[in-house]
Amino acid sequence: MKKKNQTKFQTSLSVFLIVFMLLASTIISTIVLANVQTIRVEANVVNIRTGPGLSYDILSQVRQGDILNVIDEENEWYKVRLSNDRVGWIASWLISNVDVSVASNTTGTINVNAVNVRDRPTTASDIIGKATKNEKMIILSQENGWTQIQYNNNVAWISSEFITLEGSPTQETAITDKEETTETPMVQTVTVRSDNTKVRSDASIESSIITTASAGDTFNYRETKGDWYFVEATDGTTGYIANWVVDLSQTEEAAPIAKVSSLAEATIVIDPGHGGEDPGSTSQTNYYEKEITLSTAEAVAEKLRAAGANVVLTRTADEYVTLKERAQISQEMSADLFISIHYDSTEQVNAVSGTTTYYYGSKEKAAADSINDALENTLPLDNLGVRKGNFYVLRENTQPSILLELGYMSSENDSAVVNSNQYRTKVANGVYEGLTDYFK
Repeated sequence: MKKKNQTKFQTSLSVFLIVFMLLASTIISTIVLANVQTIRVEANVVNIRTGPGLSYDILSQVRQGDILNVIDEENEWYKVRLSNDRVGWIASWLISNVDVSVASNTTGTINVNAVNVRDRPTTASDIIGKATKNEKMIILSQENGWTQIQYNNNVAWISSEFITLEGSPTQETAITDKEETTETPMVQTVTVRSDNTKVRSDASIESSIITTASAGDTFNYRETKGDWYFVEATDGTTGYIANWVVDLSQTEEAAPIAKVSSLAEATIVIDPGHGGEDPGSTSQTNYYEKEITLSTAEAVAEKLRAAGANVVLTRTADEYVTLKERAQISQEMSADLFISIHYDSTEQVNAVSGTTTYYYGSKEKAAADSINDALENTLPLDNLGVRKGNFYVLRENTQPSILLELGYMSSENDSAVVNSNQYRTKVANGVYEGLTDYFK
C-alpha cells in the first residue's frame, strides 16, 4: 500500500513538472510581447498605413478612443499591432501616449550576410523575404530555435541562430533545422512629394540651395541629420532634403507620392492677413484687420488640430511677414492646403456686405467650393460665392491655396458681427466641415 502511494505521488509530481515546464515555456516565449507599449487614438477616424508615411496604402482604420499596441517608431510614425497579426503604421500626432517607450522592446541584429524570413517557424514554410547583415529587427518572441520578428506588415519567423539579441551574449541552441543564407543588398530611397522641393547644402532651410526636385523624383538615402535626410542623386550630387517633404522607402522600391485621404493626415498652413506695420483695413467700430485675422486664424487652427490635422500659422503675433515669406512657408511645409484669412473693405461705407472665397488655379477650385459651401451654411452673413483672385499668396504659391474674405470692415453690420468669439467659432466650424469633405 505504501509503495502504491509512493508510485502515485511520483506520477502526480511528473505531471506537475510537465505542466509547469509547458507554462514556463509559454511565459518565456511571450515575455517580449509584454514590453509592447500602448497609445490611444485622438482623432475621429485615423488611417492605418502599410508604411511610415502618407505615401503608403491604407491598411485599415481605427476610431477615436481605440487603444493600440506600439512595437516600433520612425519619423513621427508608430508601428502598431492590429488584429490577426497584422501590423501597420499610424501618425504620432493623431494619438496620445498612454505608455509609449519603444526602447523597452527587445531588438536583434542579423549576424550573417543574409537569411530567409519565413511565414512559420520551420524551413518547410514559405519564404516571404530576406534580412541582411546588421539589419535591426523587433523581437516579438522566441521558441524552439526560432525567433518571431516584426517584418513589413506582418509577423514572421527567422532562425534564432542568425540573429543576436541586443544585450544578450548568448543565443538559443535548440535549432530544429538549419536555415540557408544568401547575399541580398538593401538600398533605401526617398521620394519627393511636391514640385520645386529644395535640396540644400546643409540640414537647414537657411542653407544654400543645390538643386530643386519635382514630385516623384527619387534619391538614394545615406543618413539622417536631425529632421533632414542626406541624399545622393543618380549623377552623384549629394545634399540635404527635409524629411517632412519626402517619403523614405524601407524596401528596394521607392515610396510612392503621398496620398492624403483625411483631414487628420493633412498639413494645413493658415495665414492671418497683415500684421505688424501693416494693419490692413480699419473697421467701422475702430479695430484693425490684422487683429481679427489673427484671432480668427487661431480659432480655426484650434479646431483643425483637435481633428488631428498638422496646422502651421504664418504668424502667431502682431508681426510683419512679407507675402513672399508666407508663400515660402507653405512650400517648406509641403502644405496640403494654404488658407489666407482676410476681411474685405471698400471706400464707400455699407456698399457691400458678405463673405467671398478666392482661388487662383484650377487645382484649388475644389477646395474653394467645398469650404465656401460650408461657410455659406454656417455663417450669418451673405455668401458672395467663389471667385478667381490674382493675389500674390495664391499666384506665387506652389501648394494648393485659397483666400477667405470673411466680411466687410467697411460695413457697419459686418464689422459689428465678425469681431466676436461666436463668429470665429462659426468660421472654424465651417472651415473644418469644408476640409473634411474636401479631403474625402
